[in-house]
Amino acid sequence: MTKPPSTDIARNDGTREKLLLAALNLFGQYGFEGVSTRKLAELAGVNLQAINYYFGNKRGLYNAVADYLIERLQVRIGERRKMVLGRFAEAQFGGRPIDVEEARAILTTLGEAMLTLFAEDESAVWVRYMVREQAEPTEAYDRIYTGFMQPMLTAVRHLVGILLEADPNSERVRLRTLSLVGSLIVYRVGRATILREMEWSAVGSKETAAIRSIAGELVAGIHPTGESAT
Repeated sequence: MTKPPSTDIARNDGTREKLLLAALNLFGQYGFEGVSTRKLAELAGVNLQAINYYFGNKRGLYNAVADYLIERLQVRIGERRKMVLGRFAEAQFGGRPIDVEEARAILTTLGEAMLTLFAEDESAVWVRYMVREQAEPTEAYDRIYTGFMQPMLTAVRHLVGILLEADPNSERVRLRTLSLVGSLIVYRVGRATILREMEWSAVGSKETAAIRSIAGELVAGIHPTGESAT
C-alpha cells in the first residue's frame, strides 16, 4: 500500500516535474545503474519518498522520463508533425496530391525545426538520455520510438519517397530517410567537433541561423537515381 505523502509531496509545488528534470539530467549522464534514488531526490530538492509516491520506484521514474521527453518534443515540433500527417491524410482521401515541390518544402521546414531544436542547450540533456537508450535499449526506448520517433520517421519517409519517386516502404527509402535524420542529429551529438571545426566558441543566434540553412541543402540532395540536384 502506498504510504501517504508528506506535506511537501502533497503540495502542488512541481515536485513531479522537478524529479523528471533531475532524472533526465542524471540518467543521461550516468545511466540507470549509475544513479541512486537519494541523488535524484537531492538534485530535485525533494523528499526521497516522492519517487515512490509519484513513480512507484526508480525504474518507474526512468520510464516516465521517456514520456516526459515525448511531451517536450511534441510541444517543440509536434505542430509541424501534425501538419504533415494532416496533409498526408488529405492527399490520401481524395485531396490534392503532394508533389515534389511541396514534399521538398515540407521536409525543409521539418529539418529547420529539428536543427533549431538541436542548437539549443535544452536539447543536450534530452539527447544524452536518448543516446544511452540507442546503445542499450530498454522499455523507455520503446516508448520514445512508438510515441514520437516512429510517427516522425514515417512522415519523413513518405516525403523522401516522393522525392525519390520510390516506394516509401522500400529499403532504399528507409535508409535515405535515416541518412537525412542522422545528418540533422549530428548537429547535436557532434557539438564539440562542430564548435572546433567551425571555430565557434558557442552556438548563438548567428550560428543557429547558419545551421538552419543547411536543412534546405540536405533536402535538395534527395532526388531520383540518375538525376542531379538543380
